[in-house]
Amino acid sequence: MDDAREKILEAGREMLLDGRLRDVTTNAIAERARMSKKTLYRIFPNKERLLEAIVLEFVEANLRRGDAILTREGKAIGRILDLLGFFGEMIPRVQSLVVNQVQEVAPDLWKRIDAARMERVRALVGLFIEAQEEGDLRGDVDPDLWALLLMETVRHVLTPKTLYETGRSLPELAEAVRLVYFDGLLTEVGRAAVERWRKESR
Repeated sequence: MDDAREKILEAGREMLLDGRLRDVTTNAIAERARMSKKTLYRIFPNKERLLEAIVLEFVEANLRRGDAILTREGKAIGRILDLLGFFGEMIPRVQSLVVNQVQEVAPDLWKRIDAARMERVRALVGLFIEAQEEGDLRGDVDPDLWALLLMETVRHVLTPKTLYETGRSLPELAEAVRLVYFDGLLTEVGRAAVERWRKESR
């Protein structure tokens, strides 16, 4: 059953990556996965569950890459910078492949994607505290309050609706969030660490 499920999801991922999420039907996926519709329905009882699995597994796979950066060894400021770089690379891809298609095809899925995003923002609190303890981020900022403000900004600003209403791109909005919620909190020590990181990253 796991092999069949993976074949189905792989067929769905291919359609998602091709920008064809709107064309996902049980017939199209069964044909692409080279299996009967009966087998597909045993695993995914309807198109909605199938779409949900395709999109959420794609988003989670990308977020797990960020989780690996979050949990690795090394200075917190370096991991924060690598996470910002990762999200800067991932955001345009997710915008074009997921956000736009999900809004069109399965708008209710956006709530699930948003929940996954919020979980990752909450995980940043520990990293924020580490960076404070290492002297790279200002110690006068409450990490829980910072996370709350960041979560609400992500939830209400980095959304398909805001993109549409403002005519801005997701990378533009993400850069503004980075400037406000990260660069403004750096200490002198932190600024020097960021400069070293940028030189080493070139």
